Amino acid sequence: MTRIVSRQPDRLFKLLPALYQIADAEQGDGLKALLALITQEADALRDDTQQLWDDFFIETCQRWLVPYIGELIANVPLHDLDPSAAAATAQALFADLSGPDLRPPGALPLRADVARTIQYRRRKGTTVMLEELARDVTGWGAHVVEFFQLLDWNQQLEHLRLDCHGCPDLRRLDTGDLAGGPWDSTTHTVDVRRIEEREGWHNIANLGFFLWRLKAYPLTRITPREIGGTPWRLTFNPLGQDMPLFSDGFREPDEWRQASEAMIQAPIRAAAFFEDLAGLAPGAQVSLYYGDPSDQGLTGRSLVVFDNGRPVPASDVSCRNLANWQSLTPQPAGTTVLIDVARGRLVVPSGRKGPFNVSCLYGFSMNLGGGEYRRSKWLVKASQPANTTTLLKVSGGGQALATALAASRPTLHTIIEIDDCATYLLGADILLKPGETLTIQAADQKRPHLLINTMTIAVQGGGFVNDAGASLTLGGLLIEGALRIEADLALLRLLHTTLVPGLSVLQESTVIASGPSIEVSADRAGAAINTSLELQLAFSITGALRLPSQVSKLWLLDSIVVGIESNGGLPVPAVSDSAGNSGPPAHIERCTFFGSAHFLKLKLASESIFTGPLQVEQRQQGCLRFCYLPPGSLAPQQYRCQPALEIGRQKERRRAEANRRGTPLPTGWEAQLEADVGQWLVPSFQSERYGRPDFAQLRRTSPVQIRTGAADGSEMGVFCVLKQPQRQSNLLLRLEEYLPVGLEAGLIYVN
Repeated sequence: MTRIVSRQPDRLFKLLPALYQIADAEQGDGLKALLALITQEADALRDDTQQLWDDFFIETCQRWLVPYIGELIANVPLHDLDPSAAAATAQALFADLSGPDLRPPGALPLRADVARTIQYRRRKGTTVMLEELARDVTGWGAHVVEFFQLLDWNQQLEHLRLDCHGCPDLRRLDTGDLAGGPWDSTTHTVDVRRIEEREGWHNIANLGFFLWRLKAYPLTRITPREIGGTPWRLTFNPLGQDMPLFSDGFREPDEWRQASEAMIQAPIRAAAFFEDLAGLAPGAQVSLYYGDPSDQGLTGRSLVVFDNGRPVPASDVSCRNLANWQSLTPQPAGTTVLIDVARGRLVVPSGRKGPFNVSCLYGFSMNLGGGEYRRSKWLVKASQPANTTTLLKVSGGGQALATALAASRPTLHTIIEIDDCATYLLGADILLKPGETLTIQAADQKRPHLLINTMTIAVQGGGFVNDAGASLTLGGLLIEGALRIEADLALLRLLHTTLVPGLSVLQESTVIASGPSIEVSADRAGAAINTSLELQLAFSITGALRLPSQVSKLWLLDSIVVGIESNGGLPVPAVSDSAGNSGPPAHIERCTFFGSAHFLKLKLASESIFTGPLQVEQRQQGCLRFCYLPPGSLAPQQYRCQPALEIGRQKERRRAEANRRGTPLPTGWEAQLEADVGQWLVPSFQSERYGRPDFAQLRRTSPVQIRTGAADGSEMGVFCVLKQPQRQSNLLLRLEEYLPVGLEAGLIYVN
């Protein structure tokens, strides 16, 4: 809001004649203080008066007025997706971050929804408007299909529909690939069942809303990984793991047309990429999917290969199936780069010498772990005064970070900020001085890859100076390897960081790495250490944690802990000490654990999923609320946790039914009911393998008690803050108003 008068608390006092100002200064500035209070109240009154005018308009009104303005145009209020409550613990815990607002993105733009109501009503019922509505209300990619357009017709001479002949067009390469999906062009016989997510689609009155919940995240000029010791077989993933490449999902300036396949953030189909490259003229630099997205005018291009810093032309790229690329010997000749978008693999020919870099997009559910997304508010800010903190900028990859860590640090507070997405090699241990605070973080929208040569790096030294303990903070990093804490620390933090579960996922590796992602030592030279240590993880992904029970506290916020110690190895406890016994006291909010978890105390666990048994040694204090924990777990007091809540409900229902009928219940019915519910009420995931786009995402077939079991009706687990059930409810609520009369809508989740 524009202020006409600058905020000068002494401006009224300065209007007084000079003799009164001098007299007031001689008597202790009492009049000056009084006029400052009057000025403050006058400013508040002026601001309130100016805000009254702003409150007439939806664009400038205060947030609490949005539903009132919406009521004037009969806008039905939606479920608010504001995740402010989920950020309360993080904001209290991380006072030294840039913040102060640490809310995760994804809040519903209620103001925009009200502002666009009239525009929606003017275009009510059209497929373009319904598609735009679905995107705005849910935040997901959306495509609307009128299924009656795909019905097989008996032709009528006065209403010919020559494209509805009942036979697929076999001349097209991807006809079979598109069949049964959102871009299906084949005709179907009528399906008279009620439209659901998987059946009843093709009928006259049906509209299908295809929804994509996964988002595309960029990887910019990263170093591809060599596979099997061959420098010409590479993966787009710097970890050496296969991953499907995603399209950018751009929007055209003209939004009065329905979305096409390239406009949706989704995995690039191999057939679509093949056809995209097939029609290019020799020397063409870009195509619909291929090109450098950093160039002006190329928004929407999804992948590019750089040879010695220069983009490889699109005409020199070929779409190939590289599933059996081990048999591709010797190295292909020429200059054509082979790319497999389904697996994220590429083969460079002998005519190109490199070095090579790539830019692409991968898919995931939310801003979690290391990633090139906005997280400026999660950066550690330099303390004041500035001369107490050393800020080092690192870029270029290779040994640059190791060199910065090995150099002498002149102050006890050091921030090393990595300013690119290159691969950095680490081999030497990290040595901390007593009382030293060290932060290694990626710059905003950067995701550097830290490769630990020996797969495990130790943090040594530490200690306390004047009750100030040493601390280490890692932010925005992708770390291939593990941390072994041999220092006496007061604080270890992981913020938006990934410690690769199983240490490494490199394919065709001759050495299988094994070990926990974080291991904390309990003693040094016979003396107990880390008794004051707090381990804090927020929006991070790690493998197994080995923490002694003497650690002061473990904080886990919106994170995933995978109980494995080697890629593809047997499951192990996700959290425990080195002997598999109780870990430290813990505070857990919105986390997913793959494997069992062992704690000395559990002060709070909220809206989390434990796939393995939870074992808490001291259960007299603490609480679990809105969590899933398997039968046989030993936990403190539970409040609305599954499957105990559902078992209690079914027992009450069974008793009430038996009383109504006047028949006694058989012996052992309670134990049988508990076993039956425990068998079907379990979480199931799209994938439990790290690196997959749908990693840790709950299946749509998971029990509704888990998919809507959080305190506010969202899902349990790490993706609770996405509030996906509320997004679905909001869309159904809007469709009650905007869906044409006589039509039925089906929500179909593509991913």
